[in-house]
Amino acid sequence: MSSQRHARLGPSSSDIWLNCTGAPAMWATRPPRKVGFAAHEGVLAHTLCEAALTIHAVPWKEGATFDVDGDSIQVTPEMLNAVQLFAATTGSISDASQWRVVEGEVSLAWIWTLLGEEPPENVFGTSDFGACDGFTLYVLDFKFGRGKGVRVDRNTQLLLYALGLYGKLVRERPDLAQTIENVCLVIVQPRAGGQPVRTWTISLGDLLYWGYSTFKPSVEIIANGGGPLVPGNHCFFCAASIDCPVYARYRTQRSIDSFPDYDPELDAELETI
Repeated sequence: MSSQRHARLGPSSSDIWLNCTGAPAMWATRPPRKVGFAAHEGVLAHTLCEAALTIHAVPWKEGATFDVDGDSIQVTPEMLNAVQLFAATTGSISDASQWRVVEGEVSLAWIWTLLGEEPPENVFGTSDFGACDGFTLYVLDFKFGRGKGVRVDRNTQLLLYALGLYGKLVRERPDLAQTIENVCLVIVQPRAGGQPVRTWTISLGDLLYWGYSTFKPSVEIIANGGGPLVPGNHCFFCAASIDCPVYARYRTQRSIDSFPDYDPELDAELETI
């Protein structure tokens, strides 16, 4: 069992390259970031989810182990419970849907081709689950990670999946695409604490506006050599952050800002003690 292929500018890393269009150029000068055990564990969990949604069963039982890119990953009760939650969440949407996609690769090329332009780069990703009931396009993403919960509102990864799924819907079911009004983004993350299922809705018009005003120009800037390096929270997962000079200055400034302001009066009082 192995991980899926990824685009250089894929949805999963979009929070980095949409905020810092200079990052992809730095990635090319560095070895690829090593994928750890947690990511391989997520690959197996996603495989179980796909089985649950396509054959309506999980053919592997608790305790079974699989090799995922060199790591031995075990199917645990926690993993099976997470898969069951994802299957139940998608099932309630599937019952009312007229079109759906399970673990489908979606392309963003239509953002350019619709205007008669050539995409400057192949941007694609694999959506865990998408469905349409005629009025709402649903985009669901399964997260098996622990710790910090992934925010669903304005999540760039899901926004790109939504754009890709909408383009696919236009090609396969133009009748349904014409009636879509809203796009509902859903993250299922049972191991992060808090609400295990989180949703956020955006109008189709706002999604398309974001696609043409933010996504499209960012890809074009990157394809033409990239823009400036812009530091922020997104740097944490960037493959170039370890020796990025801009991020180093950013961390230094944040460390300085964390110190309390100097108070000469308090200092004088301490000297008298």
